[in-house]
Amino acid sequence: MKKTRPWLRVFLSGFFVLLCAACLGNGPRDPASLVAELDAELPTVVASGNSPSIQVAVVHRGQIVWSQAFGQNTSVNHVYMNASVQKMFTAVAILQLVERGLVDLDADVQEYLPFTVRHPGFPETPITVRMLLAHRSGLAEFSHQFAWDTECTFSPQYRPSCPDHLIAMSHQEFLIASLMPGGSNYNQRAWVFEPGKEYHYSVSAYPLLRYLVGQVAGQSYAEYMNEHIFDPLGMTSSGFSADEFLERHTIPYTRIDGKNIELPIWNGQGSMMHTTAEDMAKFVRALLNDGQYGDFQLLHPETVELMQQTTSRFKIVLESSDDLPRKGHGLGLFILGGGWLGFGGSAPGYQCLLRFHPSRQVGYVIQSNVNGILGNNYESARSDIYEAQNALVSILDPTFVIRHQVGAMAVPMVPFVGAGSVWAYFMRKKPRIVTVVGAVWIVCGGAWMFAGVLVGFGLLLMGIIGLVWGGVNLLRTRQAPSETEA
Repeated sequence: MKKTRPWLRVFLSGFFVLLCAACLGNGPRDPASLVAELDAELPTVVASGNSPSIQVAVVHRGQIVWSQAFGQNTSVNHVYMNASVQKMFTAVAILQLVERGLVDLDADVQEYLPFTVRHPGFPETPITVRMLLAHRSGLAEFSHQFAWDTECTFSPQYRPSCPDHLIAMSHQEFLIASLMPGGSNYNQRAWVFEPGKEYHYSVSAYPLLRYLVGQVAGQSYAEYMNEHIFDPLGMTSSGFSADEFLERHTIPYTRIDGKNIELPIWNGQGSMMHTTAEDMAKFVRALLNDGQYGDFQLLHPETVELMQQTTSRFKIVLESSDDLPRKGHGLGLFILGGGWLGFGGSAPGYQCLLRFHPSRQVGYVIQSNVNGILGNNYESARSDIYEAQNALVSILDPTFVIRHQVGAMAVPMVPFVGAGSVWAYFMRKKPRIVTVVGAVWIVCGGAWMFAGVLVGFGLLLMGIIGLVWGGVNLLRTRQAPSETEA
C-alpha cells in the first residue's frame, strides 16, 4: 500500500487540530455557569464606559436568564427608544398580514395604499412589498425625514432644520408630500437604483411599511402592534408614546465634545417604539422558537425561515470596527457574521442592539440612552454599547472570533498554509527548531487573531503545521535508534 506523503499527513493533522479547537465550546451551556460569567464580566465592562445607563437582557435556550440595568436613573423596567430595531417588529407585522392572506409580498405596494409609489427614473417598474422589506426598492430617504420624525424638539445649536408646514403633517400627509411628484417634500434624489436591482439601506421604506400595516389592518399601526405583537408576547412596557411611561422613561442624552448633554424626550410623531430590553427579549424568544411563544404563534416556522433568508449579500463586509460584521440582509433583519442575526438602531439620545443566534439558541438586547448623532462624538457614544456587546458575544459564543477569522481568511490563508508546509518540509532534519518556532507562531498568531488582526489566523495555522510536523519528526528521531537495535 502506498504511504501518505509525510508533509500531507502533517498538514491534515494540523488542520484537524484547528477544526477541533474551533468547535470547542459550541455545545450547550449550563445556565448557572452562564449567569455566573455574565455577573462577573458585564458590570465591569459597563462601569468602564461613559454611558448614563445601559440595559441588558440575555436569552438562553428559550428563557430570559439574565436582565440587568446599570447607571443613573434606570432599572430593568425603565423604557428606552429602540430606534431602527423597530424595523424588525414592523417586518414581523407585515409578514403576519402575509400569513393572513391580506398582503402579497410580490404585489405592487400601491395596491394597498391610497397614493402612487413609483421610482421617477423607472415609472413602469412596480415596487413590491418584498423590495421595501429587503431595502431593494431603490428608495433612499426623503428630504427632512430625520427632522420630521423627531419633531425638531432639540436645542437650537443642533436642531435639524425642517419647514414648519412639514412638522405639522400627519404620517399620511408626509408620505404623500414626499412620494407624489409636485408634493411639498418631493425630491427625485430620494430615489437611487432601479427597484429590485440593488441593495440600498432605506430610512424611509419602513415608515411607508408602517403606514401600509395600518391601511391593510384597518386600524392604526400602534393599535395593530399592541393587539398582534405586544399584548400576546406580554410586552407590557412597550408602546408608541413616552407619556405612557412618564415615571420610568429614561432621559436621552447626546455626546458633545466628550460630554453627555441632556435632551428632551420625544415621541417621533407617535409611531416610534418605546420599550425595555426584557420586552424585546420576549420577541427574541419567539424568533428562536420557530415563532412560538407559549400558546401564541407570532409567525409560522416557515415564515421565520423566510425572514432569515438572505435577500442581498454584501460585496464588502459592512461593519464598524467594533460591531458584528454585516454579511447580508433578509426581510427586516441583518445577516451577521458567525451565524448571528438581528438589527441595530441609533436615534437622538438612544442606541439599541438586538441579536440572536438560532443554532446556539442564544440572544441578547442592549439599550443605551446616549448617542452622538447630533454632536461630533458618534463613535465615542457607540463604543460603550459595543464593548458590552463584545463581552456578551465572548460569553454566549466563545468561538465566534476564531470562526469569523476562519471565514475571513479562507482565501488569504492559502499562502500561509503553503509557506508553513514548505518551510516545515525543508526543515524536517531540524525538528527541534521547527517545533519551537511553531509554538512561537501559535502564541503570536493566537494573540493577533483575538486582537482582531486577520493575519493572526494565518500565523496560527502555520504554527500548528510547524508544531505537529516538528513533533512527529522528533518522535521519529528518538524512535530510530531503538528500531535499529531491534
